[in-house]
Amino acid sequence: MSDHNTARDFGSGSAATSGNAPAATHAFALPLSTAESERARMAWNEWREERTRTLSQPHGWLSLISFTWLSEERSHIADFPGLWLVSGDTASVSFQNGTSTLSNSSLVRRDGEPYSGEVVFQLSDGDSDFSLEAGTRQAEVAMRGGRYCVRVRDSSAPTLTSFTGAPMFPFDPAAIVKGHFESYGEPLVYIGASARTGVSATLVMVGDILFSYKGRECRLAVSGDPAGELTAIFYDETNGKESARWRQVTFPGPLACEGNESAGGTSVERDPDIQESRVVIDFNRTHNFPCAFTPFGTCPKPIDGNTLPVAVRAGEKRPAAWIDPSATRE
Repeated sequence: MSDHNTARDFGSGSAATSGNAPAATHAFALPLSTAESERARMAWNEWREERTRTLSQPHGWLSLISFTWLSEERSHIADFPGLWLVSGDTASVSFQNGTSTLSNSSLVRRDGEPYSGEVVFQLSDGDSDFSLEAGTRQAEVAMRGGRYCVRVRDSSAPTLTSFTGAPMFPFDPAAIVKGHFESYGEPLVYIGASARTGVSATLVMVGDILFSYKGRECRLAVSGDPAGELTAIFYDETNGKESARWRQVTFPGPLACEGNESAGGTSVERDPDIQESRVVIDFNRTHNFPCAFTPFGTCPKPIDGNTLPVAVRAGEKRPAAWIDPSATRE
């Protein structure tokens, strides 16, 4: 494999716009002093604790128990009351006595209040509605890939109740690296695959980051805002064994760093030319997508070329196998 990855070539993905990225000119590692390393470790511990709190939310990603595509024929779905229907660009559900296979539909709440009758949804692709609950369950009505679906979340799901934190690689100061951000000028819209077969994912890529990791020169395409946060979705040599199938890392963009500490607890100077500006990437904060914890995610896969030629033994590891709630039911 070549030492230099050109993530800018989107290959089989569909780019809605195009342009030429500058060639790689700089990439350098970031040595940390003992004090900086300890400060970065403390910041990482805080991030890890917040990550655990986020994943432990009652109706978060670990609470998902089912995924159902809705059809034009009014029908029941798994794990939630009502009769569901798709008609044109809307989806609807009717809650009346006798429409539930689980419990009396009078237990349904909408926005926290008891509800009966019909609810109509008109969503755009990528949108979700979380207004419906019944008992410990919440129905996420969503549009993905141009189709309506319902994902049911349950605060008593075994995947959630048994969760004690995402497994992590040990903190590694060498996993904090400096690099350069190279803007595309105009964002590129990439339409690619997701974790769910038949569902496409749209990513808006704004540039490349160039950096050195474990002695290898690397390039990754990123999404986000150079004045806020940038995100790289990538493969590396630990995937499927030590880590999930793919992961992501988020870090401050070049215009967010002036006068502020970076993700690694170090500071960088802002380059006045956004076409080539310094960033700091802390791969200790690499984390899993929801699809690593549940089979019901529609998370985007990395774009073609976003593969690192190294093993990134930093951040979150491969989580425990998903617990099927149906296997725990009597």
